Amino acid sequence: MLKKLFATPQAGMSDKEYGDLIRWQTNFITILFIALSIFLFAASIPIYYFYGHQLGSFTSGIYSGLIGGAIGTKLASMTYLSNPQELHRKKIKEIDERVQQVRQRADALTLKILLVIAYLAFILGASYFTQYFWYLASPLFLILILQPSLRWLLTKLL
Repeated sequence: MLKKLFATPQAGMSDKEYGDLIRWQTNFITILFIALSIFLFAASIPIYYFYGHQLGSFTSGIYSGLIGGAIGTKLASMTYLSNPQELHRKKIKEIDERVQQVRQRADALTLKILLVIAYLAFILGASYFTQYFWYLASPLFLILILQPSLRWLLTKLL
């Protein structure tokens, strides 16, 4: 199960096998998002009661976002899987060695940049910033912004 979840497209893979792999992975992510949102919905009831409205509304926003992410993931996969030409184009792009090399370089560069930023945030945050939210949110925002932009930049440069 984990092998299929983290599998990458191989060079001899047919379009049907690739479509099945993408379908399985996106269905797993959709089910995971829905399960997490149901858990957070159940957990938000005692959070509202014991910790107040502010923290409860935070959990409400998280599980609402997870439901939206599950719907968006399923719609995106349905779009790719319903169009055989787009599915083939995406498979070729995933298998291309040049694209894989660019992605590996972007991932490595993203990790190095995040390590430096996290270190600076740790040093500066201990004395200047007291909002704990940014310690949790900034790496997520940076990953979501840096990785696609570095992939795009390295694709254009290399």
